[in-house]
Amino acid sequence: MADVDPTRSPVPGTQERPARKERALASKTIAAVAVAFVLIAFGVSNDNSVPVDYLIVTRDSPLILVIGVSALLGAIIGGLIVRRRSR
Repeated sequence: MADVDPTRSPVPGTQERPARKERALASKTIAAVAVAFVLIAFGVSNDNSVPVDYLIVTRDSPLILVIGVSALLGAIIGGLIVRRRSR
């Protein structure tokens, strides 16, 4: 037991996993930045007011606000579905 290195991984090939996770995180980050950029560009180019039907009333809201709220709700719901599926 004296010749066992405590810093060495006990199973060969397990050192690749952190690198794979880091690559996946980098890919997800790049994708998230790209989606955010497209949403911002789309929202800025559409600065009109649009009628939005809430449950009881209809009001005019800026389209950029409608796009932003829709994207935020979609991200939250998508994150919850992915989180529930990974359990």
